[in-house]
Amino acid sequence: MKINYTHQVGLRLAPELLQLVDDVASIHHCDRSEALRQIIRVGAPQIVMGRMVNLERLLVGMEILVIDCLRKAADPDEVEMLVKAAASNVEANHA
Repeated sequence: MKINYTHQVGLRLAPELLQLVDDVASIHHCDRSEALRQIIRVGAPQIVMGRMVNLERLLVGMEILVIDCLRKAADPDEVEMLVKAAASNVEANHA
C-alpha cells in the first residue's frame, strides 16, 4: 500500500503575484493551493530543464506567420480554409 505524504509550505507573495495565483485559480475553478500546485507542476520542470519560453517572442513570430500566410492566400476560400484548419488544430492539440 502506497502512502502519499504531503508537506505544508508557507510563503509570502507580493500583491501582483497573488493576483496571478488568483487568476489561475479562477481559470481552473480551484482554490489557491491547487492553483499553486498547478503553477509549480507546469513552471518548475521548465525552469529546471532550462526551457524558458519567451511568450511575447513566440506570439510575435506566430503573428508574422499568420500575416504572411493570409497575404499569400489570394482566394477568400483559401483564407477560410486556413482559419478553419488552424482552429481545428488548436482545438485538437491545445485546448
